[in-house]
Amino acid sequence: MAEYNDNIVHSPIELKGLSKYVSLVIHRGVERAIWAFCELGIADIMAGYQAPITASELSKLNGNNWNAEFLYRLFRVIADADIITELTVNSENSNKYDHPEEKIRFQLTEDGLILTSNHFSKARDMIRLELDPILEKTTACFPSLIKFGYKNGTGFEQAFGCKVFDYFQKAENNKFANIFDNAMATYSSYMASSMVSVIDFTRFHKLVDIAGGLGTLLSSILEKNQSLQGILFDLAHVIENAKMINPNEFQRKQIEPNRYHFVEGDMFKSETIPPADAYILKHILHDWDDEKCIEILKSICDANKTQVKKTITVFIVETVTLSNDKDNLEAHVLDLVMLSETGSKERTLPEYISLLNKSGYEMKQLYRTNSLCSIIEAVKTTQNCD
Repeated sequence: MAEYNDNIVHSPIELKGLSKYVSLVIHRGVERAIWAFCELGIADIMAGYQAPITASELSKLNGNNWNAEFLYRLFRVIADADIITELTVNSENSNKYDHPEEKIRFQLTEDGLILTSNHFSKARDMIRLELDPILEKTTACFPSLIKFGYKNGTGFEQAFGCKVFDYFQKAENNKFANIFDNAMATYSSYMASSMVSVIDFTRFHKLVDIAGGLGTLLSSILEKNQSLQGILFDLAHVIENAKMINPNEFQRKQIEPNRYHFVEGDMFKSETIPPADAYILKHILHDWDDEKCIEILKSICDANKTQVKKTITVFIVETVTLSNDKDNLEAHVLDLVMLSETGSKERTLPEYISLLNKSGYEMKQLYRTNSLCSIIEAVKTTQNCD
């Protein structure tokens, strides 16, 4: 389906008239099918089987007793998306439409292998997070938000009665919190090479990734900058999860153990933030309102207060809405997600500059990348942290 021709359903973004909306509905169905495929862990089962498999055979594996016919019908859509491929039935006497769940074999494509649980990208959990019914309930509150603003809370608060990050902290939601951490690693994998290629990290000695999740981005930076020291900083349960993965992100990239450290803490509490000469804030500030963003930026500076003049550099990695950019689709879509889930937003460059100025930072440079994100480099001296 990768080739452009008149026999496939094109993206609704590029279509006109009624076709736009028919395509939108069809793609919605494809999304739900892929979510079910990921939620059921089917890529893992197919990869473990190590041979083409029918829906009937797969439905009985691992002690399951799934509906083979329904599974086959799911497979057809997944094959249309080029995640699995349907193999030809060789027998001339075989009617593949007579109980096809028992006859037609499927196998993973290269794209399908990406959805296995042990793939470094963690893409399976990105799909499970972003298309999960939990977040569907949140975006269903768009009409209410537009009518009444935040009078009744964010979309997430209306759906679940608490803030999104408080939801993750509840013990009964540990599974969903782990899926969230893995999904954030997917976005880090997606943009890591872009960040490594456009930023010169050789000028720094120690780099701290604030709320850095599993360490996917930081480990990629350390891999390309052999003299750099790195600290993965996040809440205790996230750091525990990052350490438990075997191999962890740093081990997987063969980073020397003395070059990275795990530190538990809270970015709103400066006394827990390790001092360093550079920091990364990737997809952090878009989760918070202006007041909280300023608090985070000031906490980083306060963590570096010394009697000796010191300059710190902060890299803000976000989907910045750029006024001269013809295609801000990703930024506009993510802005609606932030509006509903966290009560925050994706910001324009002037809005980020304003946040930096209010926090005592000076913007030095904007880096464009070939991923979803732009990178803002800002500096501040520790003599003016107050």
